[in-house]
Amino acid sequence: MSLPPSEDPAAPATAAATTPVVPSVQTASETEAAAPPSVSTEATNINDTSNGPDTPSFSWLDPHHQFVVVLVGPDKVPFGLQKDFLCAKSSHYRSKFAHRDELELIDELPDCAVEVFAFTQNFMYTGSVIPDEDTMPSYEILVGVWKLGHELDIDGLCDQTLEAMVEVRRATGRIPAAPLLVQVWKDTPEGCSIRKLLLGWAAEYMHTSISKAEFAKSLPQDVLSELVVAMVPSDTSPLVQLGGPAGSLNPVHAPRKQVHYLDQEEEEEEPEQPYPVKKPRRSESLPQSSATKAAVRKAKSAVPTTKPVPRRRSNAAVNGDHDYTVEQKLYFCQDLLARMLSGPGFWTRLVGPFKEPVDPVVDNVPDYFEKVTKPMDLSTMKAKMDRAQYTSDEEFLADMNQIFSNCKTYWKTSDPIFAACEKLEKTFLEKYSQMNKWLAKMDGNEEH
Repeated sequence: MSLPPSEDPAAPATAAATTPVVPSVQTASETEAAAPPSVSTEATNINDTSNGPDTPSFSWLDPHHQFVVVLVGPDKVPFGLQKDFLCAKSSHYRSKFAHRDELELIDELPDCAVEVFAFTQNFMYTGSVIPDEDTMPSYEILVGVWKLGHELDIDGLCDQTLEAMVEVRRATGRIPAAPLLVQVWKDTPEGCSIRKLLLGWAAEYMHTSISKAEFAKSLPQDVLSELVVAMVPSDTSPLVQLGGPAGSLNPVHAPRKQVHYLDQEEEEEEPEQPYPVKKPRRSESLPQSSATKAAVRKAKSAVPTTKPVPRRRSNAAVNGDHDYTVEQKLYFCQDLLARMLSGPGFWTRLVGPFKEPVDPVVDNVPDYFEKVTKPMDLSTMKAKMDRAQYTSDEEFLADMNQIFSNCKTYWKTSDPIFAACEKLEKTFLEKYSQMNKWLAKMDGNEEH
């Protein structure tokens, strides 16, 4: 699936919007999620100011009467900055204006987008690319900021731009789409930090996405070659959930490893429960040994003929003969949904394509709502759960089944996402069928 385009941010100190420095493409603003990879800033000379004159000392306590007016974009939107300040930040301007004494100097950046220079200006004055949490630039703009920082040799800007890109991914769970990735390869030097960052994200996407073939076909040979090299040493599970259709089971992992993830999930889920019950965690992870220990304990304290009686009571609770309240059942549903959305790699890969609402434009399915009249996704279900809109576990189950039904209605059995849906459905129903057993353990009745 295509990755979603980012919205244009409200850039500070801009007078008009102009054509961005890179072509308009579908971009993704990937990030579930979980923590993104660290920013690599190697193999560039973005912080090396030795190319120009020595960095001058700068203080706002000194008078700065000279100004540089930078005319940005084809409309020549003027940005005015103190010459001393600009030269202290940029070795490019330090070299260009080293021997200029005019009170007002003019420079033009006709190929730079106004938004790009606005975020660049914000960094020079504040040290941060993103001014506040309500202003989230698109990947397209951030790529432009990185390129401008590299071109003008603005101290620290490229590093901060990569950190901003990581923040965008963390906030959105998405990564840039293939067209922007290709554009970066055209406009940036080999081995630079932004290439390394995006290459790592693309490699992770290839390891997790059910649309990896389509993604690979959209890349030119030179980018694909570097991507293959980047993927070779990667043998670990994904760190975060990526944008688009990422979320299918990773075919690289053998079934044994998937079982390991499932076991790990069972180990890690139980401590999240508010009930101070320790026994369920042990019996959940080691059901056979716990049952054996229970039998041994009962054999020591009771006549052997009495053992089948508590076993029948336990089985009755597991099979649904025990009546639980609606609140208890909804608590189980809430816990299961939380595990699906924030659990370890096993769940992450299963739920990926069904985590967010379908966008016909972004996901390249223009006729989706012609075939699917009642859309549903896991994020919508979580929002309903958080607002206490479910009045019974049957309503929760109906919404979950709606997700499966929608997928099977729109997609063909030969489509990878159809297979991903069946895997998620099978796993979900297995977990959902354990409701009474889970609730019995929460009540401490599993051994009575």
